[in-house]
Amino acid sequence: MKNESLFLEVEFGSPEPDAILNRIEIFGIPGSYTKAGEPTITPKTRKFFDDLITRPIFREARRLPDCDFEYLKIWLYDTETPDAERGYDVPQLDARDLEIRSNQVSSQLQFIYVLDNELTGNEYQQWRQTTNRLFRPLFRNFTMPPEPPSELTENPMFQALVESPLGQVLQSFNKNLDPNLELKKNLFFNALIIQID
Repeated sequence: MKNESLFLEVEFGSPEPDAILNRIEIFGIPGSYTKAGEPTITPKTRKFFDDLITRPIFREARRLPDCDFEYLKIWLYDTETPDAERGYDVPQLDARDLEIRSNQVSSQLQFIYVLDNELTGNEYQQWRQTTNRLFRPLFRNFTMPPEPPSELTENPMFQALVESPLGQVLQSFNKNLDPNLELKKNLFFNALIIQID
């Protein structure tokens, strides 16, 4: 019987049965084995990736009239982690791949790399425009609320406020506004690698 952590490939389907883009697979989602030896992820983890990545992509793909992508593979990628320490394989990036940089200052997601599709000329320009419009909105899903300055957090009066009943209510309010806040704080990737099929 296994109980160690592992990284899984999880498939998400579009909620719209007639959608052109109808399937997204995400590689590198942390999971574990059940007592029966089956790989599994928690409902909270699945909801996190569905809320922040797959549902926004499905929704945006339906809005873009020129988006004819049918299937995506997405790898969770940390640009600072050596390949040998990652725990799962990711595609190798090269100069032909499209790099989209975050346009959100406080986003935990900093890069999206879209693997080269071997298009050229006008077809490539159209693909690049559609790809940017489809994926760029993901950056705002990973933004964090501003942190108070260290001079304030080290102040004993601020510490007393945080630990007071009012401080607890404010923290609870923040969690209700963004139920994914804790998972975003502990994000283990800062980039996505996307293959369009």
